[in-house]
Amino acid sequence: MKKAGTGHLYQRGQTYWLEYVVDGKRFRQTLGTSKKAEARSKADEILAPYRAEGEADRLAIIASRIKTAKTKAATGGAVAIADAWRTFEALDTETRPDPGPATLKQYIGQWNAFATWLQEDAPAIKTLAGVREAHAKRFIEHLKGRGYAVGRVNQYKIFLRMFFRCMGIVGAVAENPFQNVKTQKAIQNSRQTFTAEEMRRIIATAHGELKTLFFVGAGTGLRLADACSLMWGNTDLVRRLIELIPNKTAHLGEKAKIKIGIPVELAAHLSTLPRRGPYIMPGLAAEYTGGKSADVSNRIQAHLEACGIQTVKPGTGKGTGKRAIVLKGFHSFRHTYVSMNADAGTPQATMTKLVGHGNAQMTMRYLHPTDRMVLQAADALPALLEGPKVEKAPAAEIMVPAAEIRALVEKLTPKNAAEVRAQLLKMLEG
Repeated sequence: MKKAGTGHLYQRGQTYWLEYVVDGKRFRQTLGTSKKAEARSKADEILAPYRAEGEADRLAIIASRIKTAKTKAATGGAVAIADAWRTFEALDTETRPDPGPATLKQYIGQWNAFATWLQEDAPAIKTLAGVREAHAKRFIEHLKGRGYAVGRVNQYKIFLRMFFRCMGIVGAVAENPFQNVKTQKAIQNSRQTFTAEEMRRIIATAHGELKTLFFVGAGTGLRLADACSLMWGNTDLVRRLIELIPNKTAHLGEKAKIKIGIPVELAAHLSTLPRRGPYIMPGLAAEYTGGKSADVSNRIQAHLEACGIQTVKPGTGKGTGKRAIVLKGFHSFRHTYVSMNADAGTPQATMTKLVGHGNAQMTMRYLHPTDRMVLQAADALPALLEGPKVEKAPAAEIMVPAAEIRALVEKLTPKNAAEVRAQLLKMLEG
């Protein structure tokens, strides 16, 4: 007897059909497509309720379909280009992704770029249903013609494919015009690191909040958005610790919180600053969060260039007709922070938590760095200023029983993770 939820595809002419059996009764229906991948997708959607493990799961699938049907009825199937973004935003998060603020801002910019181009290239197209694959391909050629790098063009492709897929779910389009527009392999132009001498020069020659910003970037590896909006409430100068949820992962809530040790020199600098409100750098915070982040970035690049640092790849950028390929910028502080900690022997698990990167390994998920670990990482950085070196209190050596730690790791499971974590932390804190 066939397992519930199974069926098979077959063709009548060029069109795919689905045949399946439910409660002993045979059903056949057209899938309305000549494309096998699309036929499989439609078949999976039809068979989903019959594949559910239990009644509760089956009802959940049916409820989701009812919600989708109501959304389809509300849109009437025809969505004007001018109303498309508002319609997309109004979709429930079971139908579309729920990105963080930064990604959402990127999506809005990408949609507006496409909608503006479409209005100029094909003014007769007034609804999403009128957009065809030919339009999608011409738009991509338009982006390439503007000198966009492969990686940036790929971001547009991925977003617009997702956008039209979601709008197809609610009946606004019959086919996804970006479905067959494939991404291309991109050559990543990673930011270069600063030398210790370059970092000292950058900080020493800066003034006011810009000096503090560079100090924070060099000493903590924070992204520009997090550095500009750093608050006194997240900063403990007595314990020399910063605890915050990065803007990029804010949608994940408390589980995204990171803890960073503050180098002695940075702590000394911060202690001299006046407290004028919640932000450490109120002027930069107002600019960055007030829509003037580009102005902040431009000032940073101008200062780096004034320090004699090559910021863009030769032959790109202003006056070349080619989009600038940035070699060094504020994000280079982050790369430098990670590299210098690695050189100093900071454990991988500690670094993963310091910079807020995810890691699939269970030990990375459950072993959180202690205050001692992050302070050792902070004190492993080279001097950030010229002149007499600020003495750092030597960290007490901890004799770690390797055999016991290995035994704990080997018996680690999701069920005993909390208990094992507590034992590991106790060993590390001595």
